[in-house]
Amino acid sequence: MLTNRFTSNWAGPLLVGVVLTLAAQAAFQALWTPRPALAQVPDSGAQRNEMIQQQRVTNQKLTEIAALLREIRDRQPEARRDAAPPKKP
Repeated sequence: MLTNRFTSNWAGPLLVGVVLTLAAQAAFQALWTPRPALAQVPDSGAQRNEMIQQQRVTNQKLTEIAALLREIRDRQPEARRDAAPPKKP
């Protein structure tokens, strides 16, 4: 049974209404105002410079590898390099 205290208390339903209104407003806030763009605008000049720098590093490493391979080739004995091909029977 409802008591007189609960029926005359108007603050409870008012508080629930205010809370629901605030929750609805927060939920639909994205529809009312668009979100700011968080992505950065690409800087093509900076990207190009970074790619050029990476290419220079790669070219330097390839040059070092080629030098090492030449050094290994040059260390091979002369007999192996200049050996005549085997004769066919």
